[in-house]
Amino acid sequence: METKWSCEICGNAKDNKVLKVCEMYFGTREEFDYLECSKCGCLQLTNPPNNLSKYYPQNYFTYQQKIEGKLKSFLNRFRDKAAMGEKNFLGNILLKILGEPSYITRLKFAHVTFNDRILDVGCGKGILLHKMKQSGFAYVTGIDPFIDKTINYKNGLEILNKNLNDITDKYDFIMFNHSFEHMRKPLEIMKIVNGLLSENKYLLLRIPVSDSYAFKHYRNHWCSLDAPRHLFLHTKNSIKILADNAGFEIEKINYDSRSWQFWGSEQYAKNISLLDKKSYYLNPRRSIFSESDIKTFEEATSKLNENGEGDQAEFYLRKTKQL
Repeated sequence: METKWSCEICGNAKDNKVLKVCEMYFGTREEFDYLECSKCGCLQLTNPPNNLSKYYPQNYFTYQQKIEGKLKSFLNRFRDKAAMGEKNFLGNILLKILGEPSYITRLKFAHVTFNDRILDVGCGKGILLHKMKQSGFAYVTGIDPFIDKTINYKNGLEILNKNLNDITDKYDFIMFNHSFEHMRKPLEIMKIVNGLLSENKYLLLRIPVSDSYAFKHYRNHWCSLDAPRHLFLHTKNSIKILADNAGFEIEKINYDSRSWQFWGSEQYAKNISLLDKKSYYLNPRRSIFSESDIKTFEEATSKLNENGEGDQAEFYLRKTKQL
C-alpha cells in the first residue's frame, strides 16, 4: 500500500509503501505500520505506542542475561588482556585455544585502549561492560532508560537509568549494540553523540539492516523487524545520510548476521512466535527444524555475510567534524 508520509531520514515522499507487521517476540500479534522509503530504503514505524516500556518487560532477553561465573571471568581476563596486546603466558595459551573475542576485535579496529572512556548506550544490565571492566578497561559506563534503577556492580561498574540526552561527559568510544534501532529521532541521537565524542574517535552502530537478503525474501515476516521495539531499520544508504549530516564518516561495515535471520523468519511466516513452545529459541527438539535445516541456515548466513547481504551489520563511524 502506498503512502504520502515522508521518510524521516531522507525526506522522500514519493512511491513510499506501508508494510503491516505483527508483534511476534511475545506473540501478541498486534499489528503495526512501517513506512518503506522508496529512495533510501529505511523502514520506520509510523505508529509507535505512546508507552514503549510495556514492550520491554523483565522477561525481555536483554534483562535475562547474567554476568560470567568467577572461573570463566578469571580466565577471560587473561585471554582478553593478551588479545589487547598485554602478553602473558596463560592469556597467550587461552587466546590460541579460544580465539579473539568479537568485542575485542571491534575495539581494536576503533583503536580503543584500556584507558579510554567508553559509553555503551542501551546496554540493558551491562553484561558486556561488566566483562570489559573485569578485563581491565578502566572507564566504562552504560546507560539504559528501561532498567528499573541504576545498577552498581561490585567491580565499580555503573549502569545508569538515563537517556542519552541526560549525559554530559566526554568519551573516546561510544557504542550502540543493537539499541540504535530502538530509538526515536536517529539524526538527533547521532548529533548528541557527536557532542559527547572526542575528535577523530569512533561511534559503533551494530544494527539490523533492511538492504539484506532476509528482508527482501521474508518482507513483513522478517524476524529482525521486531515490531514495535525496532523503530528504524536502516540501510547502508540511510546510515550514510545520517553520518553525513551528523559529522561522521563511515570507515568500515562488517556483516555479522546469524542463522536466526532464517529460522526466526521461517517461524514467523508460519505464525510461530519467538516464545512459542515450538520455537527453536526455546525448544530446538520440538521445533519445525531438523539439525540439517539449521546447518543449511548457518552455511547460507556465512555466505551472505561474506557478500555483504547479511541482515545485521557493524558500522564504524569516525567523527570528522564538530557540529
